[in-house]
Amino acid sequence: MSAAQPLDTEQMDIKAKQAAYHDWEAQNYETKFSISYDQRCIDYARDRFRKVVPEGETFDRVLEVGAGTGFFLVNLALAGCFDGAELHASDISEGMLTVCKRNAEEHGLEVSTEQGDAEALPYDDDTFDVVIGHAFIHHLPVPGKAVQEMYRVLRPGGIVVIAGEPTELGDRIATVVKRSSYKAFMAVTALPSLRRFRKVDAETGETGGEEAALAALEHEVDLHTFRPQDVEHMADIAGFTDVRVVTEELTANWAGWAARTIEGSAAPGALGYRWAMGAFRTYLALTALDENVLQRIVPRGLFYNLILFGRKPV
Repeated sequence: MSAAQPLDTEQMDIKAKQAAYHDWEAQNYETKFSISYDQRCIDYARDRFRKVVPEGETFDRVLEVGAGTGFFLVNLALAGCFDGAELHASDISEGMLTVCKRNAEEHGLEVSTEQGDAEALPYDDDTFDVVIGHAFIHHLPVPGKAVQEMYRVLRPGGIVVIAGEPTELGDRIATVVKRSSYKAFMAVTALPSLRRFRKVDAETGETGGEEAALAALEHEVDLHTFRPQDVEHMADIAGFTDVRVVTEELTANWAGWAARTIEGSAAPGALGYRWAMGAFRTYLALTALDENVLQRIVPRGLFYNLILFGRKPV
């Protein structure tokens, strides 16, 4: 039997690549990014939302754009941020939406899903009270067009919240952290007594096939990083008022990327529960340092994540 032929991704435009890659990654995405629907991630989602939306605002219809597996929407609903609201999710990837719907059902929630392009949303004007997104506009060819579409489908007075987007300078620093962490881990585990901590290379030496072609798209689907002021400008152009961008995660991000890089290079189960809890507690401690001390003195562009808030005028 001949080997499977490579998928010809060169003939795809960027949106077809996004759909194909995220369909392929949907089943392993949550493991890769340590996504869960327990108190850890519920708190994370709620805290991102509450940084720009105070307690007390209520919503009838909620949409997440670029919803993926439902991490942001489902955890916010479990946190009580959308009590009584209709929940809707859209994504370019049908595979991601299948997992999103399953996650919602497993937690007693009903989410209506609609496959669609974030730059041409499949919804009528003035439909939702709040439109949210998490770590998705950096995948889009024209992020400003998606922000305009989010404005279009909002009702007057409605709000937009986009979280988890990488800043330009924060991402550059994170790249250095990731490379340094990988080199350090490989150097330490080069010692014979520590090689058991390395992930075993399971490759047979054969290349090609659809799996390899889809995996290779990982380096093509992240298109942008942002300066906070440019994201504010996008929202201003779309028509939003009360626009603001806050940034977060400086030292916490460095620790998070270092831990994730090491976890991705280590043999399954080699690091154990104590490592996981230690990494999580370190992240929490550094988050407190970032928020209580460093945000007062460090320019916002150096932090890794940004959160956009805007309101559609009445």
